[in-house]
Formats: sequence, C-alpha cells, structure tokens
Amino acid sequence: MGIRFESNSLLNWTNEMGKFLRLLVDEQHVFDKSSSLVFDKAYDEFFKKSRVFFLTVTDEALINYVKEELDVEQIRPLALLLMHDGLKSHDIAEQQTLLLKAKLLLNYVMQETSNFAFEDYGYLATIASKLA
Repeated sequence: MGIRFESNSLLNWTNEMGKFLRLLVDEQHVFDKSSSLVFDKAYDEFFKKSRVFFLTVTDEALINYVKEELDVEQIRPLALLLMHDGLKSHDIAEQQTLLLKAKLLLNYVMQETSNFAFEDYGYLATIASKLA
C-alpha cells in the first residue's frame, strides 16, 4: 500500500494510530468494561468525530465523510478501529453496526487504492463470521 509523504504530520499521525491499534490487538487483556472510553478517545483524537457519530451515520454519509474529510491513508485505520470496537462490544446491535461499517470501509479502501493486504481478507473473514 502506497503512502503519500506530504508532510511529517501525516507520518506522525499514522504512527500514532498504529500504536493505538497495536495496543488494541496485542494488549486486549488490559481493557475492562470501560473499553468504550478508549474507543471514544480514539474516534475523537484521530478522526475528530464521536463514537456516536460512527454508530449512527448512514453508509452513504460515512463514505462521503471519508471522501471529504480523510486522507486515503486514514480510511483503513478507521475501518480497523470500527472492527475492533465492534468485536469488543457486548451489545449485539451495536456490534453488527460497527462491523458492517468496518466491512464497508475495508472494501471501499481496497477499491479506491487498487491495493490490498492479505490480512484485510482475514479481517473481512472475521467480520463475516461475527455477522453470520
């Protein structure tokens, strides 16, 4: 996947988001029932929108948001954040909403960039198994 190096700020942002996602994946045991607070902070800090926005936004509005307000390099991290949030959610309706949005964005970013990562197919399989 190609990354445009337009400025150090984009690279720094990507590194910070990567650190956060590694924390979610590698240190899952550190989260307790207040893990939604961690996700709230991630949405606010990295995407300047609340978690509620991502839970309630329509698919069309979500695609418009990522087209207009995010760089293409930010879409995949958002999809992964939505996926991990959905996997951690105890509310079934909320879980399905987040996972469907993650699936939408993973497919969208692969289509837009004409690039794919084999791990994304694993993520899509995980999402499909949870949605079934």
